[in-house]
Amino acid sequence: MTTAPDPTQNLAALQAQTLFVIRHGRLTAINDVGHPAPPRCFLSCTASAVQAWTSIAVPADLADELHRWAADQPPATLAEAVSPPAEAARLLARHAPVTHSFVGPAFVVPDSTDEPTPPGITLRNCGPSTAPLFRETFPEVADSIAERQPTVAAFDGDRPVAVCCAARNSGAAYEAGTETLPTHRGRHLAPALVARWARLVRARGATPLYSTEWDNRASLSVARRLGMDQYAVNVNLY
Repeated sequence: MTTAPDPTQNLAALQAQTLFVIRHGRLTAINDVGHPAPPRCFLSCTASAVQAWTSIAVPADLADELHRWAADQPPATLAEAVSPPAEAARLLARHAPVTHSFVGPAFVVPDSTDEPTPPGITLRNCGPSTAPLFRETFPEVADSIAERQPTVAAFDGDRPVAVCCAARNSGAAYEAGTETLPTHRGRHLAPALVARWARLVRARGATPLYSTEWDNRASLSVARRLGMDQYAVNVNLY
């Protein structure tokens, strides 16, 4: 009898391949414009296993030890995985101290997601030719919109006031990135944008992913409002 593959582990691997540039099983860069340096260790803690990826900055013998440690870990209780595992940080410290870390949940945006557009706001799909529209309010989007497709924005009149774009993409999956102007926060623009963005991603035959940190209440609220399915907790150790 064969064991069916665990979908959460498949999603964890898919997300890692979306967030990072991976060569021969090692993280070489963040999969973003400019290819910034990745964390030295990325952990995906699911309800069935802990998976580890290490950067090329980590010596091979230590990387092997981190992978063995992860393989020996019991399944995670996702709601309780709120801080970096002490043993992983201790192992990494043999190479260099952990300078900072990020921990938070990872979700799939469900395909039935829908959210009404707030009154007075128009949602638009924005291709590369719309870059000049973002120059004033979201200059980073203006500079990289061609690499961040699909992109959806909320307009108050002719002015974009919130945006959801592909912060990362691997072709098979896309990771959402959202930003809202301070003047328009609290109006549920992000849920409406993420819902629309996810439909565009699925139309490409890909999986829409969403992740955040535990202390980002606004992003956690978006996940709850859209009924997202959590499959893992991400741990980034630098």
